[in-house]
Amino acid sequence: MKKMLLSAALFAAAFANAQNTVTFDDLTLTPNSYWDGSDSTLGFTSGGVYFENSYNFDWDYWSGGFIYSNSTDITTAGYTNDFSAFTGTGSSSANYAVNYGGNIDFNAAVLVNSIDLTNTTYAALSMLNGDSYGKQFGSTLDANGDVDGTNGEDWFRLLIVGRDANSAVTDTVIFYLADYRFADSTQDYIVDTWETVDLSALGSVRYLEFTLESSDVGNAGMNTPAYFALDNLVYGTLGLNEEIAASILVYPNPSTSEFTVESREGFVRVFNAYGQVMTSFSTTGQQTINCSEWKAGSYILEIETSEGIARKSIIKN
Repeated sequence: MKKMLLSAALFAAAFANAQNTVTFDDLTLTPNSYWDGSDSTLGFTSGGVYFENSYNFDWDYWSGGFIYSNSTDITTAGYTNDFSAFTGTGSSSANYAVNYGGNIDFNAAVLVNSIDLTNTTYAALSMLNGDSYGKQFGSTLDANGDVDGTNGEDWFRLLIVGRDANSAVTDTVIFYLADYRFADSTQDYIVDTWETVDLSALGSVRYLEFTLESSDVGNAGMNTPAYFALDNLVYGTLGLNEEIAASILVYPNPSTSEFTVESREGFVRVFNAYGQVMTSFSTTGQQTINCSEWKAGSYILEIETSEGIARKSIIKN
């Protein structure tokens, strides 16, 4: 029993509030290289956060999601250089990530604080000079040389959408990677430095979803290369919410066969004293947990809601 109580105490301590920064420095790269998913792993984890990836093995190219890189190439235009940040380095170190669609999974509800963003070399040079598909920003003509109706008032922006454990939208933050709509054209810009973007308005989230939009569109959709670079994703674990905890009813407790849980809408997990998940599920208010096969002892019931996390101790006899 002492051993179990000690394990429970250590497990509870592991839930202490913490702030984390994803720098991608925990990922190994040789100098001036990148990882693109060609090893079939379908994603990677950095700083406790999962980044999805897809790779087309029929045509041998990165086809979506995230990669990580330390490429310094800020001069090569075109899709063959889709792995480089236009800054030539990460925000505070060599490593950074590049997005081409795909979402971020924090694996639990967190409070996101901020993220550092910049353009990729591919997107920046396309907007700056134009290419076979994308127009030169500020021009009244599209890539085919036809008047496009924008009057040169071009823009390229990123929508960062927060989603909770049930995938419901919490809020959206918009960041302009390029903006040519100013009355004074000297203020027009294409982002070429790392910019810190405040994400606190998103509140408690499980996922981050990214969507790129541009004023340069054609019959096939957006012509501007749909890439951006990211670094220094700062997030914190949700604090325990005593008000939510007080509203949770668990009965009978102790129990030999099942617990009935009455709570707010959210996501439920039960951990044993060693931090292993015994069961997990979404709830809209009331749920029954079958514990008949569990070993006798103490367990932690955790409920994650949009307002925070609450935990209660339950006992299996």
